[in-house]
Order: sequence, then structure tokens, then C-alpha cells
Amino acid sequence: MPLALRSHFGALAGGLEHALAIATFAHAVQPSGGTLTPVIDSQRPTSEFDRFSRLVTLLQDVVAHAGYTIDDLRREGFDEPVLSALTMAHRH
Repeated sequence: MPLALRSHFGALAGGLEHALAIATFAHAVQPSGGTLTPVIDSQRPTSEFDRFSRLVTLLQDVVAHAGYTIDDLRREGFDEPVLSALTMAHRH
């Protein structure tokens, strides 16, 4: 079910807008039984940690409930620290 959006985002691949697009799509077509709750503040991130935590928040349900894998998100251009956090969250 993964949607390849990287080419549409160009230099913004792996960013918040890209994560929001994937989370929104995954929410719209989620398989039954899962609950996706993408939450993001509309204000610009105030720090790199804020950006990082928003990316993880948007993408963790995508991995847990929507059929995306860490490798799918890696191909989409998301950074390894984000992917590592998602891997750790998904194991618990």
C-alpha cells in the first residue's frame, strides 16, 4: 500500500510536509482495525528536536497500522534518526 511521494516533494522529501501527506493518505485508506491519529501543530517547528518529534509522531501510526515499513519510509527520504526512533517505538 505504500505511496511513493518522494519525487513530488523534491528537496522537501523527508520533511514535515512529506510526512503529513503520507499520514493523511494512510489515514484515508487505512485497513480496518487500526486507528491513525496524525496530530501536528500548524506553527513552524521551534527547534530541530521539535521537527524530529513531529516527524516521529506523524509517522509512527503509519508504520504501526497502515502497512508502511521502515524501508518504505527510508526510500521516501526520511532521515535515519527518525527511522531509528520509529523502529524503537514499533518494537514496544
